[in-house]
Amino acid sequence: MPSDVFNKFRESNGEFQESTTTDVMGMLSLYEAAHLRTHGDDILDEALVFATTHLQSIVTNLSPTLAKEVVHALKQPLHKGFPF
Repeated sequence: MPSDVFNKFRESNGEFQESTTTDVMGMLSLYEAAHLRTHGDDILDEALVFATTHLQSIVTNLSPTLAKEVVHALKQPLHKGFPF
């Protein structure tokens, strides 16, 4: 899937929409998807920074269960846990 599908989550100035930060599971999905980027994929490079920053900033305000999921994802994204 081309990474430009993520452009729908960006403002006209190219920044990711702040409104997406209220959806924690959506942010986790964006974070995980960004880890599947290829070299030179600017959109997903920016998405990874955006998602990481926002997940780190909200983790202390989440329920214990959701916080645990976010912390685990930040330490080891899903695809990095799969054996090859």
